[in-house]
Amino acid sequence: MRFRFPCLLMFAILMLSWYGAPDSLLAKESCRISVDTILAARNDSGIDPQLKRHIGELQSMFNYTSYRLLSSESLNLRVGQSGMVSLPGDRRLKITLHQIHSRRADISLQMMKQKRTVFQTQIQLLNRGSLFVGGPKYQNGNLIFKISSAY
Repeated sequence: MRFRFPCLLMFAILMLSWYGAPDSLLAKESCRISVDTILAARNDSGIDPQLKRHIGELQSMFNYTSYRLLSSESLNLRVGQSGMVSLPGDRRLKITLHQIHSRRADISLQMMKQKRTVFQTQIQLLNRGSLFVGGPKYQNGNLIFKISSAY
């Protein structure tokens, strides 16, 4: 009987290390954040083949006739770390991962043009979740950013 509790504790530790602990027990410390930059316009009718799976969602939120993927960039950030993504029009997007809890990543976005902040917000993303954010005018349309996370 004296060895029963330590044996059960050791068994539980071995099972967690073998099968993995539930998300609620393991704190995630890093996240892959992807930013797709899309040019949306009304004077064209082309849809980028890479965006076909998102076209229904894009059209339900944004009233444009064409959508073209301009770039895709990813950052691997640890909690508390920031990274930069280059955007068209001499802009940059600073992304900071604040924490990951309850299956959500708390992320701040800060868009800068030159050294001036032109937009900032905080979002929460589920694991493998994404969010479309409308952006500034660019060329013959507007930029849209798809922000995605995986952790």
